[in-house]
Amino acid sequence: MKPFVLAAVAVAALACGPSFQAIYEGDAQFEHCYAIDDAPNAPMMRKAECWSDWTKHYTYGQTRDRVEYATMRYRALSRVPSLPTDEAMMGAAPGEGRNSNITTPAPTNAFAPPPKTIGETDGGAAPSAPPTSVAASVPPGTVEDGHTVVSPPRTSCVDGCGNVWQDCKSSCTAKGCDKCDKTYGKCVKACF
Repeated sequence: MKPFVLAAVAVAALACGPSFQAIYEGDAQFEHCYAIDDAPNAPMMRKAECWSDWTKHYTYGQTRDRVEYATMRYRALSRVPSLPTDEAMMGAAPGEGRNSNITTPAPTNAFAPPPKTIGETDGGAAPSAPPTSVAASVPPGTVEDGHTVVSPPRTSCVDGCGNVWQDCKSSCTAKGCDKCDKTYGKCVKACF
């Protein structure tokens, strides 16, 4: 009796989700609407009707982004006849007219890192001073909070090389700054 119950539970669990046929039909109809939407000669109302039909009959088992895209396309395409302006036409163009609540600054340089979108705060309070490392603030070998502070080997030598590098960078011209990096590399190698 137990194997029968386990088999029935397994079959019931598999039957709870969308069928492969439903997913396939939704995918095929989505691609069909996408193709009509991409056709330049197709009338706007036909495009809108296709997306409307898809949202009414083929969303079962589809991903949320597809449902949102189809809904957005239907809204944009159905507004064009009542608002025949350039803005309405541009909003109905594929990939346009998406209303996003997330705004990001525009990039200024392709090689620059992305701009910060969140402040550097810890737990909601602004830091009073820039954080310093424990090794830099406490001499090695001292005991702080019951723990002995240990720093990596040759830290003082590498720190000295860093100070020399910063002095060199602050006084060099744009063309002469490469020598600072080379000198720093040689200094660090000499530390080890």
